[in-house]
Parts: sequence; structure tokens; C-alpha cells
Amino acid sequence: FAIPAPIRLTQLGVSSTPTALLEAGRAFGATKSQLLWKIELPYALPQIMAGLTQTIMLSLSMVVIAALVAADGLGGPVLRALNTANIALGFESGLCIVLIAIVLDRFFRSSEGGK
Repeated sequence: FAIPAPIRLTQLGVSSTPTALLEAGRAFGATKSQLLWKIELPYALPQIMAGLTQTIMLSLSMVVIAALVAADGLGGPVLRALNTANIALGFESGLCIVLIAIVLDRFFRSSEGGK
């Protein structure tokens, strides 16, 4: 469920590398693997990080769905709250999931180079 987002964003980032950068790399004798590792991937890093944060958000959105099929984890208390109509427990559990998502998003956003 969450895997296509980072793959697509990585592909978009790598394919959007300006041709001037690629030509400069080729002019200095870079191999295809050197072009990828030294030019294309560093240029695509913001898109790759966006894909990583999207994967985290999509994974956390699935924890309640996973609890519906008896998976343990963060979605268990939310499912219990839904089954017992316990609004307070549902709000608290949902808020914990949202806070985890926000913290992880800020953590990976800060590693994007000070943006």
C-alpha cells in the first residue's frame, strides 16, 4: 500500500535532473553509476525524503485497518474504542497516532538540509 509513493517520487526526482548537470558529469568522464550516485540521487534527495515521509504517513494510516484483521499494534486501542463506543479512548488513541506521525515527519524533514 505504501511502497508505490517513494518509488514514484524517487523516479520523478532522478528523471528531473537537469541535462546540464548530466552533461557536465559525462564531460568529466563519470560512469553511469557515478552519474546516479554523485549527481542524480543527491539532486533527487528532496523528492526521496518526501517519499519517505509519505510512506510513514500511509503506514500509520493503515494501523487501524490492520487492527480490524487482528493485528497487534497502535490500532488496537482505536479498534477497542470503536467497538465499545468509548469516545475518550478513541480520541486519545487517535491523537497518539497523529502525534507519532507529526514527530516522525518533523524528524525526517529536519534531515533534509535545514529546510
